[in-house]
Amino acid sequence: MREKFLQSMLAGESKAYGFTIAFWGTGSVLASNFGLPNMLQALSYGLGAVTGFGLLALVVFGGADSKVKKTESEYMALATVHYIASLGPILVAGGVARFLPAYPAFFVGGLSISLTYNLLTLLEEDISEFVTGLL
Repeated sequence: MREKFLQSMLAGESKAYGFTIAFWGTGSVLASNFGLPNMLQALSYGLGAVTGFGLLALVVFGGADSKVKKTESEYMALATVHYIASLGPILVAGGVARFLPAYPAFFVGGLSISLTYNLLTLLEEDISEFVTGLL
């Protein structure tokens, strides 16, 4: 009984914890390069993250007027760990901070979180399917 409860908790938390690591890690990289963001930079960062999520949702669901059905999906336990999806956006933020000035860097850094994290979760799922197929 306790094992099923813990399995349910981990499955439910998996996506949120990975995105949280990516979001905070990316923000930390940007802040370490540019200092703590002012209000406009912080809003730009958040706007970038929301914009990236919105663009991806529009493409994946086929437009703003598409109905979204929440589905319960099955995936491999290995795919819940999110090494690649969590750490990938942080690496992207390092590149963004190196080549862009602060204001566009915060927006592009935020944008890259949603796009990079969500797309890399697909790669993680493929890797977990491959690895578990070998076992």
